[in-house]
Amino acid sequence: MYAQRRVVGMPERNAAADRLAATLPKYPSRPEAADTSGRLDSDGYAMLPGLLSPQQVKEMREYFETRLAFDGYRPEVGKFKAPDNAPKGTHVANFDHLDVVSAPHALAIANNPIVLSAVAEALGAKPTISYMTAWWSIAHGEAAKEAELYHRDVDDFRFVKLFVYLTDVDEGSGPHAFVRGTHKIDKLTEIRRLSEAEVAREFGADNMLSFTGPAGTAFIENTYGVHRGVPPKTRTRLLFQVLYSLAEYVGGPKRPVMKYQTEQNGLAIDPYINRVYLR
Repeated sequence: MYAQRRVVGMPERNAAADRLAATLPKYPSRPEAADTSGRLDSDGYAMLPGLLSPQQVKEMREYFETRLAFDGYRPEVGKFKAPDNAPKGTHVANFDHLDVVSAPHALAIANNPIVLSAVAEALGAKPTISYMTAWWSIAHGEAAKEAELYHRDVDDFRFVKLFVYLTDVDEGSGPHAFVRGTHKIDKLTEIRRLSEAEVAREFGADNMLSFTGPAGTAFIENTYGVHRGVPPKTRTRLLFQVLYSLAEYVGGPKRPVMKYQTEQNGLAIDPYINRVYLR
């Protein structure tokens, strides 16, 4: 994790990813995932319409509404019921590893075969589900900070993330923003927060996208591309996310948190892909 963060150049990162991927198991490609794979490769993201049913979205949202959250930037404030009882100054309220993986449909969504096939094509190897998370983005009137500013993720030499909105998201409730094509552009690759002005200057304002949509909106994205979570202004946003990588991620659980199960919602659960969370 920490060694790869020091590799800044895009060609060097890709070469290292190829070397690592060559040593890992492969995942069979699915023809029905070809369009999703192509969009992920060309644009850096691909929408996933119909990934969840409205009922599944409702069950996931209601589940997280009953769980206690925490402020990862301020652990000293303890746990609280989000979003209504979030302490003042909290921008993001996260959930524990076990609570996330135990959420209704979480494992099935993360193991969706179309998603896995598209991700494997991007990674060049069978993916590892190295981090699953969910969080409330709390509406606030403060200045953007941390991941609310443009940046590149450096979670591995190569990785893809799945995003699922569990609440309706409009321009006032913190849409995810992504700069199309930047996963392949070797500019502004140093690890730091980026201003909107320099992003527009280097990559073009036309490529600065904002993803809004009803609860259930889902997409996969190469978040080495420049992106941010826009600070919500009028209402909170609940989001579920899965990180797929070549190697295990330092932010995931230190040991598996749930007993291995062979399937969920009728979908097979691959023990290699899920080894970080399931034992």
